[in-house]
Amino acid sequence: MRGALGHRAILLVMMVLLAAFGCERRPLLDPSFTTELQVVIDDESMSNVTCDIYNPQIQPQPTDPEMLRVLFYEPGKNRIAGESYISNVSTDSEGRHVVSGRVGILPGDYEMVIYNFDTPSTYIRNDYSHPPIEAYPQSVAEALASRFNTRAGERVDIRYQPDLMWVATDQQRAIPWHDEMHTIRTTATPVTETFYLQVKVEGLEWVSSAQAILTGMAGSNMVDEPETAIYFSLQKSEDKGAAVLCSVFNTFGHIEESTNELWVSFNINTVDGRVESREFNISDLFKSEACKEHNWLLLEEGITIDKPTTPPTAGGGFKPETEDWKEEHFDMEL
Repeated sequence: MRGALGHRAILLVMMVLLAAFGCERRPLLDPSFTTELQVVIDDESMSNVTCDIYNPQIQPQPTDPEMLRVLFYEPGKNRIAGESYISNVSTDSEGRHVVSGRVGILPGDYEMVIYNFDTPSTYIRNDYSHPPIEAYPQSVAEALASRFNTRAGERVDIRYQPDLMWVATDQQRAIPWHDEMHTIRTTATPVTETFYLQVKVEGLEWVSSAQAILTGMAGSNMVDEPETAIYFSLQKSEDKGAAVLCSVFNTFGHIEESTNELWVSFNINTVDGRVESREFNISDLFKSEACKEHNWLLLEEGITIDKPTTPPTAGGGFKPETEDWKEEHFDMEL
């Protein structure tokens, strides 16, 4: 009996020693399947956003996205292998905006696509695979589209302008087996272009609000997308003492191979309730040095708005006004 107990004690001691030398403390989340992703937002050469500002009175658009969507695809297969969102915002040693975060993905070879997710006016479709993934703005309502003239009764697809959008892609991203944290550092570049457009207006004080559409634009980031018109609002401003209507707007670019001419159509509302429409062919403006070098569309032709013949109404799109509150007392049966 004592011999059996002795053998059991020796066996227990050996098991404790083996456990002490054979065990390894591991974190609950195995770092072999975790990758640190750091995405630098490249906004240094964005005309009319961070450089080539024609009109400093126009507030520049923010270029600091706070959330990015990360997609990993299996090469040659129409399916997503991994998806995540990163939102840790910081600034690197060069002062550039960086969005980072950890993503869980098995080691392997992937196609990687990253884009900013904070785009309320831009939608994504066909994201099941890398080549056909597409960003596009929504079409405007029919009631809004009907405000603009179309040439020879031609129906024009009018869409809202897209948001500023940055994309990083890698068709051959290898994630190795790793015990320490694996880090991917990449750069997201803009896929949208930003233009500045202005037209001189005589009688600008009689304008309450104004909008415009620009034809011949790409309807999405896909090259073969049919042409569309981009809708945007205009602001009152001045250029060298001259009153102007102007706008800074985004597009996915204009279609250079198009045989159609480029037109801008203005819809102007006056303080006395009139609606003025003007249309200009600006094909030559896209060939000008100002447009090629800076994305500036500066119309030489102007618009004249006549003085109202009836008293103007209060308020308007540029300067809305409200009346004072009125007190009303009445009985309510419950």
